[in-house]
Amino acid sequence: MEALISLVARNNKMFRRDKTQVFFSLLSIIIVIALYGIFLQKMQVDAIEQVTKATPETITMVNEWLVAGLLSMIAVTTTLGAFGIAIQDLESKSAADFLTAPISRAKIQLSYVLNAFIIGFILSFIAFIACEVFIVATGGQLLNVTEMMKVIGLLILSVLLASTLNMFLVLFVHSQNAYSTLTTFVGTLIGFLCGVYVPFGVLPSFAQNLIMYFPISHTTVLLREAFMQNSIQTVFAGAPNKLVEEYKINFGVVYEMNGNLLASSTSLLIIVGTTIVLAALSILLFKKRKYK
Repeated sequence: MEALISLVARNNKMFRRDKTQVFFSLLSIIIVIALYGIFLQKMQVDAIEQVTKATPETITMVNEWLVAGLLSMIAVTTTLGAFGIAIQDLESKSAADFLTAPISRAKIQLSYVLNAFIIGFILSFIAFIACEVFIVATGGQLLNVTEMMKVIGLLILSVLLASTLNMFLVLFVHSQNAYSTLTTFVGTLIGFLCGVYVPFGVLPSFAQNLIMYFPISHTTVLLREAFMQNSIQTVFAGAPNKLVEEYKINFGVVYEMNGNLLASSTSLLIIVGTTIVLAALSILLFKKRKYK
């Protein structure tokens, strides 16, 4: 246990030392915020005005929609950034040196995952606090204690899923160049796969199915439900249930599959099940990895 803690502390220190790595971990989030300020917010408000009159509460609801997507994206980009340490160790032969010490492969792998989880959760939690301040500053209300605890629980699940997913992806990478390509690829796609860059309902069917089958997107759905539950009721008070349901489907607040709305419990099962499967596959791949 002492060796594992030392490895995690060492990985964490190396990540924090590289300021550039931290910045690029958050770059896609900065892009989303810019896009939101330019046109995403207006696009959604215009769509809502076709159903009901836009009010200050409408802006709050749209802001909450954005916040949920950002938190899902942060979980992915920050944990992937943390795994850069694993690639550095691979190229510098440090990983091979670790294997000459009385440390098991499982502990080495676990140290990378725990470091990614810690970094991802800390940055996600800081982002959550910042998002709450943003919502209040723009006229919204703080979540109550129960709602906050629910969001924090979802953040833990989101970061855990992102950590295992990125561990699995990084096991196929063997150089800094390949890792840079991977981070660029993930950073570019994650906004689409979380339904943030483009509203879910305007995408073609194959793209909608791709998003629904992408496990991380289910953390976005659950976070949107947690953030937007009260504001949706306020904004659409008196509106027909069918119109409210159409809004939720079109903007990825809920998923519809085969004519049925997916329950929150289904999204939770997808998140937990995918985490377990990816963890098992990562363990098998790591055991077979050769170090020179």
